[in-house]
Amino acid sequence: MQIGPNFRKDLTTVIKAPNGDYACFAGMWFDVKNKYAYLEPLATVPMYRRMGLATVALTVGMMKTKELGAAYCFGSVPEFYTAIGFETICHREMWKKEWHSNDNCPAI
Repeated sequence: MQIGPNFRKDLTTVIKAPNGDYACFAGMWFDVKNKYAYLEPLATVPMYRRMGLATVALTVGMMKTKELGAAYCFGSVPEFYTAIGFETICHREMWKKEWHSNDNCPAI
C-alpha cells in the first residue's frame, strides 16, 4: 500500500506509548494536482484506543498536508470523523461489475 503514487512516507505519523511500543499509525496520501489529502491507514493498538491518539495522528498529518496546499482531507470511516468534529461535505460512490462468461466483452 505504501508504494502507491500519492503515498507520502514523510507525512506518516507514528505515536509511541511511554513504554516504547507502537500505539498508533496514520499513513497520509497527498494528491498535488487536486490538492487533497487522504488518511489511510489509520490504526491504533487496542489497548491504546479511546485515548485520543488517532485524533492527534490525524491532526498532525492534516497540518503537514495543509502546509503543502491541501484544501481538504478525507478518510473511510465516517463515524470516526464525525465523532471528532468533522462534517460530511460529499459522498463517494463505488461501482462494481461482475463479468460472466456469457457477457459480450470486447477483447482488451
